[in-house]
Amino acid sequence: MSSASVVVPPRGSPSVSRAVAILNLIAQRPGGWSLTQIASSLGLAKSSALTILTSLEAAGMVTRTEHFYDLDIGVLTPAGGFLRGSDSITQFKRQIVASELLSGELAHLAVLAGREVTYIARHVGREPLPVTAGVGDRFPASITAVGVALLAQLTDDQIVDLYGDLERFPRWSARSTADLPHLLSKLRETREAGYSVDDGETYPSVFAYGLIVHRVGNHAQDFSMSVSLLRDDLTPKRQAQALEELMGVRDALEAGNDLR
Repeated sequence: MSSASVVVPPRGSPSVSRAVAILNLIAQRPGGWSLTQIASSLGLAKSSALTILTSLEAAGMVTRTEHFYDLDIGVLTPAGGFLRGSDSITQFKRQIVASELLSGELAHLAVLAGREVTYIARHVGREPLPVTAGVGDRFPASITAVGVALLAQLTDDQIVDLYGDLERFPRWSARSTADLPHLLSKLRETREAGYSVDDGETYPSVFAYGLIVHRVGNHAQDFSMSVSLLRDDLTPKRQAQALEELMGVRDALEAGNDLR
């Protein structure tokens, strides 16, 4: 499940940015989007949206059924190449399972995509929550443990460039980071601590830690991983153990070792 909004990135090639935004929009709701819906949702002229959709259809990225567009099998080609580029996902899952506490919790691996994170792996050690991310889902980076860990690698100036034009921050609970000053403050705390915290920002009953996994395999981009704990079961001892085990998984991934 993903409630993240799709926006056209403000920099880079406009045509490429719009094509990516269209693919991300269609991915949010399988079953078909009309040309009018796509153009309206992204603030594009229908003629511009049609030109991009025609190119995406020719490339096998989208398919058209009468008046509706949906994703086509071609979108799996670059994703498959990414996943084949490293065994990091397999190692992540194996190491989470081998961890005493983490194996019974929810754990995720994600990458940064603008103001959102894209989840590329997950471990479900207990019943998932209604807002638990699945592989391929995109959540707001500003309110997730994985997202804040990744954003903390950017400078304050880069964060201002990324979020300065955002009039309203996505808020999924009363605890969600509401504006740029609060985000900047949270990122400074994350840099000092060496890990990020989601204290009920995505779901009121959940506490999560996030950690960076620096470039592993032949990936050029850093990952971030998190563990989500139920606040009702939270104790200082349990928190400390979760963070310690998550750091152990991070260290093993970066070293290319297996925890078994």
